[in-house]
Amino acid sequence: MTYRDNPEIFKMYNSSHWKKLRKLKLAVSPFCERCLEKGLYVSAYIIHHKDYVTNLNYSDGNVFFNIDNLESLCLDCHNKEHFEGKTKKEYTFDKQGNVIKKG
Repeated sequence: MTYRDNPEIFKMYNSSHWKKLRKLKLAVSPFCERCLEKGLYVSAYIIHHKDYVTNLNYSDGNVFFNIDNLESLCLDCHNKEHFEGKTKKEYTFDKQGNVIKKG
């Protein structure tokens, strides 16, 4: 089972706490932080956990709900982070951060 299949993690991503934190992070950092480092202003749609959420750490508040562990990213940068290489062609994220299998 992958972390996205874990019903407890699914609940956390659908919680009002996460939705408020995501909205706050986008308000504070509305542009992709990685694109900004290159001097590009690209709107961020994904809030990425710098320390990845796993089945082992999802209940740790310092991982899941810690704003310092979050990064505002555009779709391209987020997909590069998670799907560089072979799997990049098979999966992507939508604007809500949900995994989409291509094809």
